[in-house]
This record gives sequence, C-alpha cells and structure tokens, in this order.
Amino acid sequence: MPMNESQGRVWKQITQAYQQWDQDRSNPMEINELTSMMPEIPAELIGETLAEALADGRIIAFEDPGQFLPVPNH
Repeated sequence: MPMNESQGRVWKQITQAYQQWDQDRSNPMEINELTSMMPEIPAELIGETLAEALADGRIIAFEDPGQFLPVPNH
C-alpha cells in the first residue's frame, strides 16, 4: 500500500532530517535520534511512516535497536 498523504509529508521530513544528520547518507540512524529531531511529529506516525517506507523499499532496517538507512535515490 502506498504512503498516505500524512505519511508522505512525514517521509519528506524524515529524509531532510536524515540528510542533515548524515550528509554522506551512509550511516544507519537510530529511530530515537529521528524522533528527538522531530518532536512535533508523534512517534507513532514516524513509526508508521518508517514501516511503510520499509514495505516500499525506501529504507533498509537493521535489527540493532531501531536503526534504518534510507535507500539512495528512492
């Protein structure tokens, strides 16, 4: 299922926050770091958006507690 409108907006903010956090776009980011960078967005919505991004192949998830890495050019 594609991202809904809210998730699409949050996804854009996630990618912008990640870009600020790691300009090389090569290091996995902890979800907790992301939620602290975006306190105005409910953690639940961030989690739902990341779950949809994983299903869409937009991120790689890691088992190390709550890490993700955006797929380049996606």
